[in-house]
Amino acid sequence: MGSIVEFNCQGCGFTTGDLRVGWGRAGRTRFWGGLGMCAACKRLSVVDLAVKLDTHRCQECQGQLQLLEGMAQDIPCPECNRVLRTTNLGVWN
Repeated sequence: MGSIVEFNCQGCGFTTGDLRVGWGRAGRTRFWGGLGMCAACKRLSVVDLAVKLDTHRCQECQGQLQLLEGMAQDIPCPECNRVLRTTNLGVWN
C-alpha cells in the first residue's frame, strides 16, 4: 500500500500538492513511487523506481533528479529554502 503525501512550507506557503509514493497491490515491479528533487529547478516530484534507468529526469526542465531517502530527509523549499513539512493525506492501492 502506498501513501499520499503533501509537502508544504510554513514560511512562504509553497505546496507540492498530492504525491503518491510507495507501491500498490501490484507490488514494486509495476510502480514504485520514490521522491526526487531536480538539481536545476528544485522541483519535487515522484519517480517511478520500478523503471530501471541510470538517471531520472525532471518533467519540467529535463534536469537530472536526485533521489531522496523517503520522508526522513529534510527537503528544502524551492521558493524560500526553508525545510518543507510533510502531511500524510491517506493511502492508495
